[in-house]
Amino acid sequence: MKLDPYLIYQGQAEEAIAFYGAALGLEHGEINRYKDSPMPHTAAQKNWIIHCELLDQGRCIAMVADTTEVNSGNQIQLSLNYKAVDLEKMKIAFDQLAEGGKITQPLEKQFWNATFGQLIDRFGIHWMMNCNHETT
Repeated sequence: MKLDPYLIYQGQAEEAIAFYGAALGLEHGEINRYKDSPMPHTAAQKNWIIHCELLDQGRCIAMVADTTEVNSGNQIQLSLNYKAVDLEKMKIAFDQLAEGGKITQPLEKQFWNATFGQLIDRFGIHWMMNCNHETT
């Protein structure tokens, strides 16, 4: 079984895809829009995204869509876990995701031998980022 988080927006999905692509070095799969589907929508919603996958080296790590009913909050928290060799990569991604958002827990070394931090990005999505340190 594989868990794919689904990120839901209200007309901002395309902007979010570009933002996460730049911040995390992701690509995206095919973008399916309301105008190309039988889903009911208004003229203003025709270019909204009905489905798109965010890809890391060809592997889906999340799916993205627009809908008219969005509840911002912490209902979904996404956890990104990095290997020790990627600590600097995680720090860069953390800073980029925090742009326009709010850091709720700065990246700091934790008692479980990892660097960990939390933030809410500019779209209201809650992120946890963890990088385990090598043990000697």
